[in-house]
Amino acid sequence: MSRRDRKLYRDTNDQKIGGVCSGLARYFDLDPLLVRVAFVAALVFGGGSLVAYVLLWWLVDPAPDGYWTETSDDAFPAPTTGATTTGTGATGATDQRAA
Repeated sequence: MSRRDRKLYRDTNDQKIGGVCSGLARYFDLDPLLVRVAFVAALVFGGGSLVAYVLLWWLVDPAPDGYWTETSDDAFPAPTTGATTTGTGATGATDQRAA
């Protein structure tokens, strides 16, 4: 899906405060950590990012349920919860990590 076909949403699945940085990261195919660091740096050095964050939190809608799973070509899919497994997988190969 090209950026033209997408809409900017707040990502409530990967939010730290309001999901603004994560939503921007998904929209521009960036790492959410980079966007968060940029907002904090702008806050420390200029202070304008706090106003921008609050405005975006208020103006940008949260993503509809299932939106991030429907857009399969996103660079950063929604985080999944679950334990990693060791031993044999679907291919039958054993896990080679040291215990």
